[in-house]
Parts: sequence; C-alpha cells; structure tokens
Amino acid sequence: MLHQIVASSIGVIGGADGPTAVFVTAKPGMENVMEALGIMGKGMLGIFAVVGLIALIVLALTKAGNK
Repeated sequence: MLHQIVASSIGVIGGADGPTAVFVTAKPGMENVMEALGIMGKGMLGIFAVVGLIALIVLALTKAGNK
C-alpha cells in the first residue's frame, strides 16, 4: 500500500477561492507532466484569447466614444 502511495502523483487544482479539487494518479514517468502541460497550455491560451478580446472591445468602444 505504501509503495503505491509513494509512486502516485498527488495534486491540488486551485482556484481564486482556494483548492477546488484534489487528484491522485498512478501513471509512471513523464505522462502526468505532459498531460498537465497540455491542460495548462489550453487554459493559458483561453486566458490570452479572452484578454485579447477584451482589449479589442475596449479599443472599439474608445474609438466610438471619441466621435
């Protein structure tokens, strides 16, 4: 039992209000890291897309307000 716990990866996914999920996986090697990087990359891409969209909306509203 103890060797299974040591070989497992334990993580916490946190939000702005604190930890929202705890997960335990038992995949060996770099599979966990690569999967986590893929998920993190998609999340970061989504954040940058939303920030860019907000910037475009602010730019459009600023130009419309100056007329």
